[in-house]
Amino acid sequence: MNNTKTFETERLILRKFEFSDAEDMFKNYTNDLDVCKFLTWAPHGTIENTKLYLSNVLLPRYEKQNEFVWAIVLKQTGEVIGCFDVNNFNERAKRMTIGYVLSKKYWGQGIMPETGKTLLPYLFSFDVERIQAWHDANNPKSGRVMQKIGMKHEGSLRKFDRNWSGELVDAEIYSIIKGEEK
Repeated sequence: MNNTKTFETERLILRKFEFSDAEDMFKNYTNDLDVCKFLTWAPHGTIENTKLYLSNVLLPRYEKQNEFVWAIVLKQTGEVIGCFDVNNFNERAKRMTIGYVLSKKYWGQGIMPETGKTLLPYLFSFDVERIQAWHDANNPKSGRVMQKIGMKHEGSLRKFDRNWSGELVDAEIYSIIKGEEK
């Protein structure tokens, strides 16, 4: 059984992805150079790449018990405008690592903090003591999202990962400990 439950906020529906979401994803973020600039995956280039991503990465994750991935749907339009996921659940260490992506059109509107504040209490309902996230040091706006959902900056990791263009980048790491999300 998968743990991606549906949640609703004033403006959003957070739900499982469906294959029919590919068009919204491609139009809103998977092919946008500005959105992908600081990510580890490249802009998709074609809708077929987004469909392949859905088929091979997102949808199969629903078959695993400890996988979480939400489509962020704007209630007003019914469009998928982003994604929020747990990309590493370390049960032994009682730790999760989260990630997210959002359409540029909706940056600065509080969508991602609204999503994170909705999902963090649910994620802490699992046997987890720490939720962490990191961002490319060249993308401080992502750090502001982490701060808005209650995460604390812990430090910098030099030459931590490669962005989609292959450049080795520094990362800023944040975390929130169980009980701090309240």
